[in-house]
Amino acid sequence: MKKSILKQVSQVLKGSIGKDAKVKLNKRKEERCVHRHTRKTHPNCFRRGSRFLLKNRQLWYIDEGLTLATLDIETSNLKANNGFMLSWAVKYRGGKIKSALITRAEIMEGTFDKRLVRELLDELQNIDIVITYYGTRFDLPFFRSRTLYWGYDFPAYGSIYHFDVYYRARALLCTHRKSLDAVTTFLGIEGKTHLRIGDWFKAAYGNEAMLKIILEHNLQDVIILEKLFDRLEYFSKWTRKSI
Repeated sequence: MKKSILKQVSQVLKGSIGKDAKVKLNKRKEERCVHRHTRKTHPNCFRRGSRFLLKNRQLWYIDEGLTLATLDIETSNLKANNGFMLSWAVKYRGGKIKSALITRAEIMEGTFDKRLVRELLDELQNIDIVITYYGTRFDLPFFRSRTLYWGYDFPAYGSIYHFDVYYRARALLCTHRKSLDAVTTFLGIEGKTHLRIGDWFKAAYGNEAMLKIILEHNLQDVIILEKLFDRLEYFSKWTRKSI
C-alpha cells in the first residue's frame, strides 16, 4: 500500500498524472482569431496582425499604440455656408489640450476661420483616432465644408479613424435626452458650461470678451468628452470608421 502511494506521489511530481487536464488547459489558452479558429486552421488571420486576433478585438487601438484625441468645434451658425468656426479644441487622451480662437480682426477683414481651419488640419496630422460627440453629423461635416471652401485638402478616407460617443451613449444609456450635457450630468461628470443664444451672436460679431467665453466652453467640452469616453469605452466595440 505504501509503495503504491509513493508511486502515485512520484508520478505526480514527474507530471505523469493530470496530462489530460494540462492538454485541455493549453487548448483553452491557445490564441484564437476573430473567427474563433487557431493558428493551424486560420493561419492568414495571424499573418494579418493583432486586429484579427480575438483577444485584441475590442481594444485594438490600444494594442496598436494609436493616438486618440477628443475634438470639438464652436461655430457661428449650424450650417457651414452661412457661418464659420469660432474656435476648436483638441485634447490628447490623458494629456495636453491644443486650441485656436478666431480674432475680431479676422472677422472684420473677411478671412474668418481660414487660419483656424489650416491649424486644425495641421494638428490632425498628429492624431490617429478623433473622438467626438455627434461629430458624424455636425463637427466633421462642418469642418470638412470649411476646409473645402478655403481650398485645403481634407484628410483622405481611412487616414484618420473616428469614434462618435453620441451613438454609444444613445445605444447604451436610457436618459430623457442624449445631449452631451444631459449624459454627462447624469453620470456625474462635471464641467459643462451653458451659453445663451445672444452670446453666440456677440461672438460672431467679434466681441472679444465673449470669444474668450466661447473658447472656455469649447475647452470644457473636450475635457468632459474624454471622461465620458472613459466611462463608456468597455461596453461596446469601437470599429475602424474613418472621419
